[in-house]
Amino acid sequence: MSSKKRKVAIIHDWLNVKVGGAEYVFFELARLYPEADLFALVYNKKLFRSHLVGRKVHTTFLQLLPGFIKRRPFLMLPLVKLAVGSFKLRGYDLVISNSTAWVKNVTVARGTKHVCYCHSPARMIWDSWPAYLDSQRLGPFRVGPVSRFMITAIVSRLRLWDYYATKNIDVILANSRYIASRIQKTYGRQAEVLYPPVQLLHKPEQEDERGDYYLVLSVLSRYKNIELAIEACKTSGRELVIAGEGPDRERLEALAQGSKSISFVGYVSAERRTQLMSQSKGFLFPSIEDFGMTPVEAMSVGTPVIALRGGGLAETVIDGKTGVFFESASADSLNEALTRFESVSWQSTVIIRQAEQFGPSVFEEHLSQIIHAAGVPI
Repeated sequence: MSSKKRKVAIIHDWLNVKVGGAEYVFFELARLYPEADLFALVYNKKLFRSHLVGRKVHTTFLQLLPGFIKRRPFLMLPLVKLAVGSFKLRGYDLVISNSTAWVKNVTVARGTKHVCYCHSPARMIWDSWPAYLDSQRLGPFRVGPVSRFMITAIVSRLRLWDYYATKNIDVILANSRYIASRIQKTYGRQAEVLYPPVQLLHKPEQEDERGDYYLVLSVLSRYKNIELAIEACKTSGRELVIAGEGPDRERLEALAQGSKSISFVGYVSAERRTQLMSQSKGFLFPSIEDFGMTPVEAMSVGTPVIALRGGGLAETVIDGKTGVFFESASADSLNEALTRFESVSWQSTVIIRQAEQFGPSVFEEHLSQIIHAAGVPI
């Protein structure tokens, strides 16, 4: 995909805390448009420069805020609208906003096409409100009644801005049908589904037989529901390997205490990640995600998936062909699914073919067709 004959800007919300699915889409967009100008509300160069070698990222005045504020998005709520409005986007043929929250609301010049890749409507002010506020702290202190009143007033104004600004986007893309339905519900806009580009893995040429362990590979955060995998395997005696780091590790290790079949291996390299996935008996995914890249990565090396039914995984995993679903967020339901899983003779070639539908080349081809149809000059 060439951008030499057109001027392109690519905008992302936050490039400062984590490298997740939305960030990998941003990196892929930057790769597809090597001459594009890159923008973000804030940018942690130390964390992200290896993914954006030789590229400059233009930021807003939020970049000047202290680090403890930039790591807590709710503290920047009063300034978000002003920061998004400060982007200078004149002279572009195409603006692509890669948005999990706010940057889809940028104002573009007349004649510029705005294509938004929406990973989700801003959860903190829509479906996660006010529970999101209840979870926030300033050091040891929870948000108090005065602060809650002020933040709620700000959120009410942000909702109006978020709703009406979305009407100005030329093309809205969703990363799954699940998110497309949320966009329709929140903004009254129909979104076209463009699945994100998953970096497909390749099985090592000389690989040992599969082990007898199930694998969880994830950020260890409470919302990932990893305790379900621990409780299920602790009860049944199934072997479980948990890879990854995160703030919930100490609690999860305490839950696993006393079980010799559950092990934590911490952060793993890319090579070790592929090895763990390709040699595991099955990949456990006990949370609901907008899309869910890691299960597709597991399938790309022929590993079937055991997942909580819902979200984007209902669109990537084929029950009985590339994995199985469990119906409720309970250890009993997961163990029932594992028993069914163990009765199936899995075909790795079928699983790999399913994963290939979500690779970078498919993403690039579909995106090119969408942008061409939007009337962006070649």
